[in-house]
Amino acid sequence: MAASEKNSISLFSLLDALRRRKLAVLIPMVLLTAGFAIYAHYQPDRYRATAVVAATQTTPPEYLKHVAPPPIHIEDHLWTVREVLFNDAVLQLAAKEMKAHHDTNVALSQQQIEELKQQINIKVDGDHTFQVIYDTFDRYDAMNVVNKLAGIFVQQASAKRDQKTTEAATVIDEQLEALKRRMEVQSKDIHEFKEKNVRALPDHIDDTIRSIDQSREDMRDRETKVAEELAKKASIEKELHDLESKGVLDNPLVREKTTDETKLDELRIEFGELETRYTPQHPMIIAKKRQISELEALVAAQTKKVRTEPSQTYLRYSQLKSELEAIDRRVEAYQRDQQDLKSQMEIYLARLQSTPQHEKVIEDMNRELKVGEIQFHALLDKQLDTKLAKGFEEQETGVAFSIVEPAGLPQEPYSPQRARLILMGLAAGLGLGLALAFILEQNDTTFGNVDDFQAFSVVPVVGVVPNLFHDKKERKTNTAAITTDSPDSVAAEQYRLLAMKVQQQCEASKARTVIITSAAGGEGKSVTAINLATALSATTEGRVLLIDADMRKPRLAEYLKLIVSPDRGFYNLLVHGEGDVERFVAQYEGLSVIPGSVSQANPVAALSSPRARALFERLKQQYAYVVVDAPPVLPIADSHILAGLCDKVLFVIRARQTPRELFQHAIEGFEPANVLGAVLNDVDYQRSRYAYAYQYYKKAA
Repeated sequence: MAASEKNSISLFSLLDALRRRKLAVLIPMVLLTAGFAIYAHYQPDRYRATAVVAATQTTPPEYLKHVAPPPIHIEDHLWTVREVLFNDAVLQLAAKEMKAHHDTNVALSQQQIEELKQQINIKVDGDHTFQVIYDTFDRYDAMNVVNKLAGIFVQQASAKRDQKTTEAATVIDEQLEALKRRMEVQSKDIHEFKEKNVRALPDHIDDTIRSIDQSREDMRDRETKVAEELAKKASIEKELHDLESKGVLDNPLVREKTTDETKLDELRIEFGELETRYTPQHPMIIAKKRQISELEALVAAQTKKVRTEPSQTYLRYSQLKSELEAIDRRVEAYQRDQQDLKSQMEIYLARLQSTPQHEKVIEDMNRELKVGEIQFHALLDKQLDTKLAKGFEEQETGVAFSIVEPAGLPQEPYSPQRARLILMGLAAGLGLGLALAFILEQNDTTFGNVDDFQAFSVVPVVGVVPNLFHDKKERKTNTAAITTDSPDSVAAEQYRLLAMKVQQQCEASKARTVIITSAAGGEGKSVTAINLATALSATTEGRVLLIDADMRKPRLAEYLKLIVSPDRGFYNLLVHGEGDVERFVAQYEGLSVIPGSVSQANPVAALSSPRARALFERLKQQYAYVVVDAPPVLPIADSHILAGLCDKVLFVIRARQTPRELFQHAIEGFEPANVLGAVLNDVDYQRSRYAYAYQYYKKAA
């Protein structure tokens, strides 16, 4: 519901703004439409001629099916069309068909050729046809030039196609020759690279891995043998050390032991074993000692024989020495083998590590060679197709162009399209007018209705007065006293409602005097003061006095059509009115009125005098209500002085005229407690959202 109401408000505001800004919309619209109409009227007539050219495709022999062109699409041949039609020589021939150049041999200048190009247009109709279009001021020139261009194109299109085919064949032959030379160089580079790095190529990677494994196995074998030889060497060195400690080198020639000496050695060995098991007192120990003693005495008595040959121990020592030297030689040989195997394995590892790089180089070179081979075969196919296509064209097969609809004589001008130009002017004027209306509306700071005022200010609205002379019946009145002259009007009802609210607030605050003022002139304060006073006089038991306190431009006597003496005005009362006030009072429909008079001196001095304050005190005693029509606030200081002499201030604001900033500046000079409220004047209620409420009473009547 809220969204619907918001949309309706926006639509109503838009329509209301358009109604108020109708001149801002209409004036640009009328001016631009008229301007476009004048421009269209003075534009010269231009004629357009059109020739239709079609492309047809003949059926090729069966053996040429693969080189036949694809199905015709004129878009694919537009470059040929433009190349032929916009050639300078072709345009020179076509220009000879014009009346201006028909009987002359002078060639067109470059500028004339460019202008002619601008007047020629090519439009694709479908897959097989296109139009050649030419615009000019003479209809015969248009027809003749278009037909000439179409005829020349049909003649030259075939020659251009033959030329393109020949050029394509020449280019393909040149590319084939260059590609062949490049492939030979690439093949030679691959062969040389393989010869230089034959062992590091991917083809030999298995052999390299096997060589590395064999070298590692040989190195482990050499390490094992070295370890075994070193172990043998250590054992031999220990045995040699034992033999040396036994003195094998001290007596290399030893005697041979006898049988008794041998037996003695055996007994000593047995005695040593018995000592480990028995005590010295054991019978076997004692017996064994006795045998050893007897045998020692016998051996000592025997004669010893000496051998001249080396002993077995010395021979063993010499053999061990020889074996030790052989071991050292073998260890040296094994270690040399290890170094050789290590160097060889490093070569194999380096070869293995470089294999991926060489493989990538070979792959790149092979890839380039393969790409070249593919390009070579593709160019060979193109060469064959080109030769076949050339024969295909020589047999008058393929795409052919023909004129299917020559240009006729234009009967009506193509441009200017005057109706369209006028509509464009109308649309442009309407757009400009709407934009101008929008700008004016955005810059409008006046109050359109009560909602606008209440959204801006906290000053209460005590009255909303519609347009006084909106309908014919209300225009018949000749005075500003609507409440007496048109008592049944909506405006009169609103003034009576205003009087009731003023009366209620004045009674509540015991106020007796009210000044009516506005921010600037022309806002309807005098009419509001007249009707408020007449409405109060009709509903109040006491008398009501209306004072025209504008001593610069008094208007009440004129509005009420009162005939008064020039020396009986409000200014005269302030200056000379020490006696009876009634001498300055005129009557109008039961309302007491003190008309205004132009001051002879500065009125500020008269209003600021004690006599003025005393006068208002006397008037409060004599009248139930005193309504003072004061001058505008901003131009002069009179209203500020009058506000100090009266009880309440009532502001009048004219709808769609009083700017918000002006009202805000005007009301800042008054105490908020003294401000009775504001009257929104001249509201166009019939075009407001509340019009039905104002019209209800009249319809019922």
